[in-house]
This record gives sequence, C-alpha cells and structure tokens, in this order.
Amino acid sequence: MSRLSLSFASKEESLSVRRFSVREQISSLFEVSILAVSEIEDLDLDSLVGKAAAFKAESAVLHSAVPARVWAGLCAQVEQVQVEPTGLSTYRLRIVPLLFRATLRRNSRIFQHMTIPEIVLQVLKEWEIEPEVALGAKYPAHEYRVQYGETDYAFICRLLEEAGISFYFSHRADGGRMGAELTRLVLSDAPQRREPRPGAPIAYVDNPNQSSGREYVSELVVSHEVRPGHVTLRDFDFRSRPDVQLFAEAREGLEEELRYEQYHYVPGAFVVEPGKGGDTPVADDRGVARVDIKEAEALAARSLEGERGGRRAVRYRTNALDLCPGVVLALGGHPRKELAPDQALLVVASTFEGDHSGEWTMTGEAVFAQQPYRPARRTPKPRVVGVQSAIVVGPPGEEIHTDEFGRVRAQFHWDREGRFSDASSCWIRVSQGWAGSRYGLVAIPRVGQEVLVDFFDGDPDRPVIVGRVFNSTTRVPYTLPAEKTKSGWKSDSSPGSGGFNELSFDDAAGRELIHVQAQRDYTEIIKRDQRSTVLSNRSASVTGADAVTVGGSQSVNVVKSQSHTIGEQQINQIGEGRTSIVGTSDAVDAGDSQSVTVGDGVGYTINKDKTVQITNGVASIKITPEGIFIDAQGKLEISAGGLLKLSGAEVQIDGGPNVLINTTSA
Repeated sequence: MSRLSLSFASKEESLSVRRFSVREQISSLFEVSILAVSEIEDLDLDSLVGKAAAFKAESAVLHSAVPARVWAGLCAQVEQVQVEPTGLSTYRLRIVPLLFRATLRRNSRIFQHMTIPEIVLQVLKEWEIEPEVALGAKYPAHEYRVQYGETDYAFICRLLEEAGISFYFSHRADGGRMGAELTRLVLSDAPQRREPRPGAPIAYVDNPNQSSGREYVSELVVSHEVRPGHVTLRDFDFRSRPDVQLFAEAREGLEEELRYEQYHYVPGAFVVEPGKGGDTPVADDRGVARVDIKEAEALAARSLEGERGGRRAVRYRTNALDLCPGVVLALGGHPRKELAPDQALLVVASTFEGDHSGEWTMTGEAVFAQQPYRPARRTPKPRVVGVQSAIVVGPPGEEIHTDEFGRVRAQFHWDREGRFSDASSCWIRVSQGWAGSRYGLVAIPRVGQEVLVDFFDGDPDRPVIVGRVFNSTTRVPYTLPAEKTKSGWKSDSSPGSGGFNELSFDDAAGRELIHVQAQRDYTEIIKRDQRSTVLSNRSASVTGADAVTVGGSQSVNVVKSQSHTIGEQQINQIGEGRTSIVGTSDAVDAGDSQSVTVGDGVGYTINKDKTVQITNGVASIKITPEGIFIDAQGKLEISAGGLLKLSGAEVQIDGGPNVLINTTSA
C-alpha cells in the first residue's frame, strides 16, 4: 500500500491526500494535481499558493529500484471545493516545478554574442535555478538573439528546441526531507545516452498480479508511425553573391518517407560566430558572424531528428515508480527482437494516478534509444507585426557610426536593458532609395535620429531599417506650416560645425525656386554636353578667382549689348589670329595708356600724357604736344597724288651735299 504525503513551506500539516494525478513529459513542465481534505474549513490559501510545496509517493512494491519519489516545486493553485464546518473540507491543489515561474513573466530583451546554452543558463539564474548540464556538443555563439514579447519559459523552450537540447526533471527522495532541491532540472543534448536505470532489465509481464512484489511492464504497445524523412533549410546572407544559394539538407528513413520533405526558409539561421576570420574590421568589431554550412547541416539534422523522435515508440503500464521522462531502461522477456534486453528505451512521458487507498496506476511512453532524441520544434517564434521606431546609437562623441556596409546600430524603445550605446543592438542594414554595385543613393542615419525598423519575415532577430522620421528633437529643416511648399535635401556638416549642404525646391505658385548650397566646395563633372537655357536673366557672383578652361572652341552670342567691368588688370593671350568685326563704331577708353605690339618691337603706344608713338622696331613716328617726330633710320619718302604742301612759321630742310628739288612742267 502506497503512502502519500504533502509538504509546504508554511509548515501546513492538516491536508491529507485523497487522490492525485502526476503528468510528466520530456521538455515540458510536470504537473501534480491533488485532491486533499482538512479539518480546517477556513484554511489560509495565500499561505500555500505561490509557496514551496512537495508531494511524496512511496512505492508498495517490495523490491522497488526506487522506493519513493518526491515532486518538489511550488503550489501554483489551491482551491477549496467543498466546506464541511463539522467535518472534513476538500481542497484541490496543483504543484509544478520552480521553472513554472518562468511562464508568468513576459519580457522583451536582447542577447548578443552568446551561445544558446549561455542564454538559457542566464535566464535560469534569474530564477535561481541551477540545472544539471549534460551537454556533449559544442555550441557556437550567435550574434543576436531577441526575446520578444514572450515568457521566459517560451523563450527558453524555443532556444533549446533550436539547439536540439532536451530538459527533464530528476526526482529523488532523501529520508524525511521534502525540499525543492529534491527535484532538479536537467539539460541534455543526448538523453538517450544516459546511464540505464540500475539493476536487471525490467520484466515484461503479460498479465501481472496486482500484488506482485517485483517491478514489471505490461500492456505494452509497439508503435511505428510514418514521419517525414527529409528536411531542407534555406538561408540568404547579404555577404554572399546573389547566385550562391545557401541550402542545408538532412535525410533519413524509408524511401517513401524521403518524399515528405519539410522545407523551411530560415533567414539568418546559418550565421554564427566562429571566432575567426574577419575581413571587415568595423563590421566585426564585436564578433565575426559568418555563414557556417557545417552548423547549418547540423541544424537540419537536429530538425529532422526532432520530426522523427516518436516514429518508433512503445506505450506501457508499469508499477515501477522511477520510470519518468529522461530514464533509460531495458526490457526483459518480450518476444519482439527490437525489445530485446540489449535495446535501450528512453522514457519521454508518464502519467501516475492513484488515491489514498493505495490503488494507483502508472502509464508511460518511451522511444528507442538507438536514435538521437531531439525535442520537436513546437514553440512558435514570435513575429513582429508592422514597423517599429528606434533611435540610432553609437559610441560617445561619434555623430555617424557605421560599418563597411552602411549599417548602423539602434536602440529599440522596448529594450529596457540597452544603454543607448553602440552595444544596444547588432549592426542593422539600412534600406536606401537605390542600391547597386558601387552606385546608388546613400544617406547614413546619424546617431540620435529616429528610424523606422521592419523585420525580415517578421523575425525579431533580423531587423532592417526602412525609413526615418522627424521628431521634437530632430526637427524638420524648414519652418512649417509656413514653408509647406518647400521640399528638399538638407545635410548637416559633421562633426557639429553647424554648416550644411542643401538642394531644395519651393513650389509656391509664382515664386517657384530651386536652391543649391555647397557648404564648402562644389564639383561638377559632365562627361559630354551641357545645355542650359535661361528664359529671363542670369547672374553669377564669384567672390574669389574665376578660371575657365575650354579645350575646344568657344562661341558667345549676345543679341544686344555686352559689358565687362574689370577692377584691375585684364590679360588676353591669343595663340594665333584674332579678328574683330564692328558693325558701326569701336571705342576704347584707357585711363592711362594703350599699347599694341605685333611681333618683335612692332606696335603703337598711346599714353595719358597725349603721347602717341608708332614703331616697327627700326623707324618710328612719335606724336607729342611739342610736335611730330619721324625717325626713318633709313629712307623717308613722302608721295602725294595731289598737292603736297609744307607750311610753318619756319621751314628748315637739312640735307647732305646735295638737296634736289625736281619740278615737272605743267
């Protein structure tokens, strides 16, 4: 006859168990439902609910491998279902493991550069749970993992399923102790390799005697079920060429099962931090995240193993108290070869029910331990619906924080643990108006600006910036609504000099305007022709120097007048000829002098002192206020077709030995 007992942190001892039901499953929380009675009709329920509690059952089997078990945790619920003021009042209780508390807290936060076991252990530590860790595989770090709007428990389960790690609870009885330490959480990536339960294989008995003094298994059902035998995963990585398709596959099972492919597109799932490489030092400043095909293939294999976990299973009834999830056992005496004593089984589920009279039953389910056991990926990953707002962040004093791919980091408004620093998130890709190979539009969001963030396939682990918005801190560049017809692109010089470049458009009817400002230099390159048409006036003002170089010819056509005003000097250098055609008059007004030189010493000079001199480098004519001076240096010949008249107050002709004056008769 079994003995049943309850223990509470409040030391409550009046409750006596009448009926109980224990349900356990690998990678799930156990639940103990108890119907108990007490002589106290007004039991303080708050002294029990949420507090430590334990349920103990002692086996009536004489030669039991485990004579007693304790399920220790906390009392999640207590109800008074019947009141008897003069007799026994009835209460219903529910005892769950301490991990149950993780189902009551919902959170949103970010984990970076951590392995899945490290993340899980950190969350468990917050609940003061120190599990037994039985992990044989090595787990890579992940650049970015987000718990988004989900309970701690759902987050833990989701990550463990991804990594192929199961969990279960080990229960033991230790004399009269009933503490929570008697139930311990176990994390294992190969529970099927656990040491088998001690002793000989448990006997299979077709029709057992209820009063048997030995442990047995009966009513055994062997089940083979068709399951998918093919898993294909696909990923995309922006670092890879678009024509490089990233696939990972796993196949196992009968030929027919290979047709039942499970195809999943899992963006980012192939990217891990191998801890080596790194050809982009800024992008890799906190960790080298790259596609790892071996890890991808391992992920596909784990997914397939999770799909096929219950393909071959057995269900049974037993009186062995210790056949709980996580236990490895062997059977003896069954005629099927696959259940021979050397074929181990892993218990994955059990149900234990009974009452205070000692009548109880235990049923269970086990899978064949020859195959790796993985938890099926059943916990849904949360999806982000719609875009979110975030603030661009960076190191202190840095206005523009970006990597080689134009990515930035951001602080999400829901992230309570972020410190508005460059550690607030992973690098986030930025959608631009045009993105080609070394061409496109680029506008890097700056630290402090508000951006709109979407998520690839709604995955909170895969953010992408799709827009930017103004707010009360980063205001619009124009005065609104007064300048509501204005649009444009106005930048801000960095670091904070207060300057800006701008291209703006004013669409106000009657005063439309395109405005361009270069804060410092302006460079324009036109690789062929430029045509500009101004239907009214054009003006240009150059405060410093102005240089124009024309490689070919230049033509200027001024329909009306043209004027040039030069404050100092003008120098025109013409390599070959120059032709000037003036329709009516040509006037030159020089304040001091004007000179023209042709070749070597040939030309004329007109000075402000009323002096004019013409020379060919040998002879010259000089006109001054005092007179006209002709210096021929050689022969001087004056020829007139008509009258040649010389007159003066005094005429002097000086010659050599001969002065000839020839006359011609009329």
